[in-house]
Amino acid sequence: MEPSRIQAKKGIVKKDQTDTPFAEKQLAAHQMELEITKERNRHEKEMRSAELGFLGRFFGDGRNTQTFVALVAVFLGVTIFATCLIAAYRKPMESQFWSDAGLKALAFAGTSLGYLFGKASGSNRK
Repeated sequence: MEPSRIQAKKGIVKKDQTDTPFAEKQLAAHQMELEITKERNRHEKEMRSAELGFLGRFFGDGRNTQTFVALVAVFLGVTIFATCLIAAYRKPMESQFWSDAGLKALAFAGTSLGYLFGKASGSNRK
């Protein structure tokens, strides 16, 4: 009785393993799920980019936008300051004008930098 039972189990296992139409259907269903998920993600990405707009593509979704804009302001102020220094060096007759413009640009960059540090210390208090 024992050998026929073992042989019967082997027959069931062999039959299940060779059932290719069911495996093919499962594989096709899994591929379909993957395609649906891929399409859903593509649609969400398109909707997100449409919601963000032109500037949102550069600055993000709003959580860090203020920080990015302040960083751009710091870099812009420092760049304008350096440009004013170069212009004052090349044109000594107009150095007073370029010096004043450079100081204003540096003050702008410093104010933006102060905003960044003030915002960082304010978020630590919460």
